[in-house]
Amino acid sequence: MKKLFVLLGVFCALCFVACSNFQLAGGDMGVVSLSIGDNLAREIRSAASLRSATGGSYTLTASIRGEYSDSQTVAVANGNYSGVTFTFEDVPVGKRIILDLTAKADGNYIWYGNSGKHMVVSGINNLNVAVGRVSGVLLWNNSSVKIAPYGKYEAGSSLFNDSPSSIAWCFDNAGNIYWYVGEQTAAYRSDIQSFDSTYQKNSEYYSPPFYAFTHDATTDILYGIGDGGSVKYWSGTESDSKEIMDSDGRPLSAGERSLGLAAHDNVVYTIEPGGEDSDAVHYATVKSYSISIEGSDAGDTAQSTSKDVKDDSFLLPSFCTSNYTGQMIYHEGALYLLLRRVEINDASNASVDFPAEHFSIGALVKINPTTLSLDTSFGNGGYLGLSSMKKNFTDLSASDGTSVAAVDFYGSGNDASTFYGPVGFVAIMPKKLVIADAGFSMEQEGTKVNLTKKTRVITVDLETLAFETERVEDSYYQSEYPSPYDFGYSYIVITN
Repeated sequence: MKKLFVLLGVFCALCFVACSNFQLAGGDMGVVSLSIGDNLAREIRSAASLRSATGGSYTLTASIRGEYSDSQTVAVANGNYSGVTFTFEDVPVGKRIILDLTAKADGNYIWYGNSGKHMVVSGINNLNVAVGRVSGVLLWNNSSVKIAPYGKYEAGSSLFNDSPSSIAWCFDNAGNIYWYVGEQTAAYRSDIQSFDSTYQKNSEYYSPPFYAFTHDATTDILYGIGDGGSVKYWSGTESDSKEIMDSDGRPLSAGERSLGLAAHDNVVYTIEPGGEDSDAVHYATVKSYSISIEGSDAGDTAQSTSKDVKDDSFLLPSFCTSNYTGQMIYHEGALYLLLRRVEINDASNASVDFPAEHFSIGALVKINPTTLSLDTSFGNGGYLGLSSMKKNFTDLSASDGTSVAAVDFYGSGNDASTFYGPVGFVAIMPKKLVIADAGFSMEQEGTKVNLTKKTRVITVDLETLAFETERVEDSYYQSEYPSPYDFGYSYIVITN
């Protein structure tokens, strides 16, 4: 009997060790897998065909990011994506990850999607990715308007060769661009023509000038804001804009000063500055209009239904007192608003008691399209990329040589998480926002201040809110800075 108890004890010990080894071998690890099915392969091929990517080398890259990272790239013969499988073994259980899938043709982005957030569990983790496309990136300077492949900004193709006084634009869900350059006779749609993101001018849209565009992907209707804030639309093959009438029979207006225009599923959203608080900071007023296009062929009129008109307001950041601009889009179920103020004020009478104020600052705002309210969980109290920094520079050399000039600089020197001056949304990409950012930073050196240009394309990941930045030529997105003497003082040194 005693021998039997000893044997049972040894058996139990061996079972305990075996179970422990099993837990160490498989219980704390998972396998992350992604298989390209026929529907996803068809979507990627469609994106490639729109860019005439019918030859060359094709690659698919699957990358895990978050609390664990890994990456795999495979070559795809003749664009045959269906059946390609990625398998990542020994991924720790409990890690929160996102799986990205990127398709390239000859090194250029043609498609991107990701899985969204996922917590790894034991065993097989089969993930799926959302479908989507990557458009070209819009660039402009004092002599031209261009489109470039995402990430290859030196390879831009010209849309317009001249000195643009202003530009308004938007993309549709296929990556085609609608754009208007100030003083032109019409707006244009340019269609994707090749995988290197060259575009061919196609349709023309009349009745300019327009200061904002938005495209409703669900109805294929283009909207614009024209003179005096009037909101108009183009539908189908119509090349002339038409007015939208409100419930009182008056033309729909986005206000004298619009901060943005967006549309989705027959609802038009506008945003404009409202009243002021005691510090002269503006409120933003967001409005939505349900639009009904009358007539079987889109007719000659559009009617907004008064019972579906909504509005709400929220207080803007403290830099929104004057001379700030905005742009708004609808993207994957939310409204996103960019705010920008880049300004160098006259310092001819600046002093320590009354310093000149300089601004190079901006923010990204998320708005709920149903309630029209600010999403305060986004960024810092609802404002992502907003610098809280204020620098004071004193004892600077004024124009007459006296050392009394002073400057208050509202901005940042942090490239990784703040904006200098977001100009607009310059491309489309699933679950990300591609934003042009142009402004300057300032640092004191002796009796002078170094003003350094900051010109970048920023990709904001909407899952993690992280910034991915890439510098572009300083001439893009911002005009030339005037001579320092034009500012009323001689203490600024401009650097690139």
